[in-house]
Amino acid sequence: MDKGKHPKEHIIEITVEDGDFTYDNPIIWVDPGDIIKWECTNHWPFAIHVGWDSPLKKGRFRSVNGDSIKTIVPDEARPGNYEYAIAVVDEKTREIWIDHPPFIVKRPRGG
Repeated sequence: MDKGKHPKEHIIEITVEDGDFTYDNPIIWVDPGDIIKWECTNHWPFAIHVGWDSPLKKGRFRSVNGDSIKTIVPDEARPGNYEYAIAVVDEKTREIWIDHPPFIVKRPRGG
């Protein structure tokens, strides 16, 4: 995030049809201080697992009622490419669908 600017909110809309995932914003580049918000357009329960090396404050997030998940990229987030898992519960079939999209934390300017 450039000094003096507001953090950017990155909204990732997830849609699942018969186990196939589509995203309106599949790969995001975030700066420290930015906000990441995941939404499931199906309004199904879902979870995000970034893992043990998560640059975020937590590595796991879940939405029980299909509500959005929102987090802030901490100022001390390590730059790098991160893959995370999304698990969505199909409320029609009770199947769990999983995908692994990436997100990228940019290096601070001048760093």
